Amino acid sequence: MNYKTNKLIAALSLLVVATGWILTGKFLDGVYIGLGVFLTWALSRELDPKQDNSAFLAVAFSLLNLFYYENSQLSVVFWILLLMRIVNGMTGKELTDIDIFSVLGLTLYLSFNAENSIYLLVFIIAMALIIKAKEKKKSVWIASGISLMFFIGESFFMNYLSFTHINVLNPLGLVALIVVCLSFLFFWFLPKDEVEDDKGTNAEIERIAASQLLYSVAVLLLFLFDDLTMNNLVIYLSVILGVTCYFIGFKCLAKKNAL
Repeated sequence: MNYKTNKLIAALSLLVVATGWILTGKFLDGVYIGLGVFLTWALSRELDPKQDNSAFLAVAFSLLNLFYYENSQLSVVFWILLLMRIVNGMTGKELTDIDIFSVLGLTLYLSFNAENSIYLLVFIIAMALIIKAKEKKKSVWIASGISLMFFIGESFFMNYLSFTHINVLNPLGLVALIVVCLSFLFFWFLPKDEVEDDKGTNAEIERIAASQLLYSVAVLLLFLFDDLTMNNLVIYLSVILGVTCYFIGFKCLAKKNAL
């Protein structure tokens, strides 16, 4: 909380909680909307750790949830955030067995609770990215094997894997799918500048890029194989649009100043 931006997002989240409570008439709904705003900011910071403002632009997009709120799966959003943190290494600390297996435990809980094995597939992809980074190989291989075993069991013996019924004629669904697919291209062009991790040392650019890839893959797979709520979709798309629009606007402004 010593950072100005952290104080600002904390205050903004509380303001959104109050506003959501007034608009929905339910205190708990206001809390969920406020937590969604904070998680939107946190996801954006992981995707674009060099820029503070892109996260606040993403928050601005996510405020759409104030005007239409039904249900949000914040545990899934938090899970994606944890996966990104263990992949990008922004904590500045060595990855521990507790880190890996606690996230595996959450992944198993989500998969059984939702009766959907797609969470395990996303976890396996995250482990593959960590293996590529050559960190904590033994534990990661063990966690990968456990998750693969459960993925096969849930998918083929429990029928926990199936495509979501997506109406491609629905303009909103089609736009959402296009934005998610284009995010692979958007994040590829994001600046790969040096950035400090939480310990103040230089983070590995390759691992940050890997976490960006993981985010796009996770959201795409959840969109295709999970029953996303509208409010969760708003959070995921807000993160993509916030980071992308800020990058485009920043580049255009820099080009204009150069002229």
